[in-house]
Amino acid sequence: MSSQNRRASHNRVKSKPVTITLENELSDMIDDLIERRVFNNRSHAVNAAVDYLRWTLQNRPQLFYAERKPQPTPQEPQTQPETNPYYPD
Repeated sequence: MSSQNRRASHNRVKSKPVTITLENELSDMIDDLIERRVFNNRSHAVNAAVDYLRWTLQNRPQLFYAERKPQPTPQEPQTQPETNPYYPD
């Protein structure tokens, strides 16, 4: 048995096919990450997300269970009207 076949059979033992339903926004985000080559495929992305969730719950559960506050949107810097020091208001 070649090492590639051995690796493929090993991965089948560790993996279990499942079906999930995602919101369109999440699905589009995953597809974008795949297109940018962050993940190889959807299974890779979902596995990484669930693995991160497991790590968070085991190591820093307060991050998951804490109250979630919306992130403030960055404010555009206020532009000052052009002033001329020689002609004060």
